[in-house]
Amino acid sequence: MSVLGEADGMKESDTFHFLLSWPAARGGPSFLAVGLSLLLLRSCQTPPSNDGAALPVTRVRSAEKFAAQTVRYVIRSEQSDVRFLVYRAGALARLGHSHVVQAGTIKGEIHLAPDIRQSSFSLVLPIADFKVDAAESRAEEGEEFSVLPDDEAIAGTTKNMLGEKVLDAVSFPQIEIGSLALSGPAWGPDITVRIKLHGVEREITVPTAIDNSGEQLVATAFFSVYQSDFGITPLSVLGGAIQVANTVRVRMRLVAKRA
Repeated sequence: MSVLGEADGMKESDTFHFLLSWPAARGGPSFLAVGLSLLLLRSCQTPPSNDGAALPVTRVRSAEKFAAQTVRYVIRSEQSDVRFLVYRAGALARLGHSHVVQAGTIKGEIHLAPDIRQSSFSLVLPIADFKVDAAESRAEEGEEFSVLPDDEAIAGTTKNMLGEKVLDAVSFPQIEIGSLALSGPAWGPDITVRIKLHGVEREITVPTAIDNSGEQLVATAFFSVYQSDFGITPLSVLGGAIQVANTVRVRMRLVAKRA
């Protein structure tokens, strides 16, 4: 019996402000004294140079150089793997199945900068292409997934997963994941991402491992999300005796080629 299948439901600023204020005319210095003071002040100042005019140009050139060094990588869907591990729960969980749901199509780009903190990525997963319980993937995930559901159970799981009570693929056809900030070393940054799922956006920080050979970049991550955080009520039957766990574990391996 399948749990899902049988349920119905710097910025940096260099601007300085220098403020001069003179006393009011009443009780203040004479115009002559003011004039002499201004003359003396001007004589003590360093003659203006071209540095002030050149600085913005230098910054523009530095920004252009930095942008030119940023390398764009395109996700190779056929080599990548994003899978969601959905677990059975409840007092009679043994009568149900846990499931491996994989993204059939993975679209996205990675922009790798010399400073890893300036890098970014975006990812789109079309929900209609999700695949449920591939035999090889279940075998890879171990004992919890060792019993393969039959074709009817897999079909039922897929239908309910795409339906209104779960992902509602018609109203929300894709999952979007985009980076907001990166910190840590280039080989293993923590990436704060925004996930948009089921019309709801949430931010989480994901530890990531990166292998960069120059022409190819491989990023791997493993993290958890909660269905309820995205407005999804986990399916259940028999008064909750058999149910889908709220926690979904996400395993991700992205392979990207230099564009």
